[in-house]
Amino acid sequence: MIKKRSQISGTVFVYIFSAIIIAVILIFGYKSIIKTKEKVEQTELAILKNEIISDIDGMKTDFGSSKKVSYSIPPQTQLCLFDLEKKEDIFENLPQGFNPLIIDSIRSNVRKNAFVWGNEIFEPFYLEIEINEPYFYCLEPVAGKVSFVIEGLGNRTLISINS
Repeated sequence: MIKKRSQISGTVFVYIFSAIIIAVILIFGYKSIIKTKEKVEQTELAILKNEIISDIDGMKTDFGSSKKVSYSIPPQTQLCLFDLEKKEDIFENLPQGFNPLIIDSIRSNVRKNAFVWGNEIFEPFYLEIEINEPYFYCLEPVAGKVSFVIEGLGNRTLISINS
């Protein structure tokens, strides 16, 4: 009878120890996956930012040329572009309840006029752009991409949306 009790308690100990090991592996695995996902998102944002800046800078000196550009952006985000020369007009045209971080950035004269933002993402940067009325665009991805037309103006790039 004593042998059976020690066998049972030994078996229980093995099961408890195994459960603890499995839980620790799952927790560390989950944390690793989350960290990897965050690094991939940061990399995608850096690539997106560099592609947009490169296209805008390359087109601005090519007066009169235009091309349609398309960029992959993270899911559940938007790309918002603003013409900072038309601040007062922008505030008249912004929808009620618009992102307060963007509004504050524009009001504070921070030199940022392009924003990729979503639930967990807020990435501002500056582009030498001009936008006709309403002097801003907020583009939501269609099939994971946003598209617009860029036209060289000599020292800036005009952004327009094809309807």
